[in-house]
Amino acid sequence: MARRGRVELRRIEDRTSRQVRFSKRRSGLFKKAFELSLLCDAEVALLVFSPAGKLYEYSSSRCTLAAGRSPPRTFFLPTPKHRG
Repeated sequence: MARRGRVELRRIEDRTSRQVRFSKRRSGLFKKAFELSLLCDAEVALLVFSPAGKLYEYSSSRCTLAAGRSPPRTFFLPTPKHRG
């Protein structure tokens, strides 16, 4: 089976296509968050804001987002490398 090449990540210009992609990706992220909490017995919380500003959230049943509780570690996504 042939490997797929890297896909260039860039903003989707068509508004309808962008909304459809957002909805599908959001569903995939929530599924992965659920799987991570189930398979690894991890506490998972996920917040996603739509381009319109609507909030979508997921938290595992054991995870509570109580005031004053901060996560032990913060992870940042790496800065994308631009090919010029």
